[in-house]
Amino acid sequence: EEWRISRQPFKLEYKNDFDPDEQIVSDTALKQVIFNVFDNAQEASQDWVGVTAERQGDKLVISVRDRGPGFNEGILAALGQPYMSSKGRPGGGLGLFLVVNVVRKLGGDFSARNMEQG
Repeated sequence: EEWRISRQPFKLEYKNDFDPDEQIVSDTALKQVIFNVFDNAQEASQDWVGVTAERQGDKLVISVRDRGPGFNEGILAALGQPYMSSKGRPGGGLGLFLVVNVVRKLGGDFSARNMEQG
């Protein structure tokens, strides 16, 4: 909700598959990581971003989808390395580099793939 208010996306489709009283313990860096991924999705797909939050065993799984063009294979293979970006601007690629490293530091993992349509 906080991200939605501050960014005002055209359409954010959010699905919460947690039980209503499910509790999680998280680091404050997790919010920044999530906001960064949402920002990237919105930049790629300004008309729609889809998010699902669920629990798989002991893990919080957040899936973010967009309707952007997708990553080219070279960028996708090196995703999470500094300065790997298709944006063609200084500092491009640092956001996902930080996301991947913070998620790993918190004991999680990050993956990305292209959907059939992008």
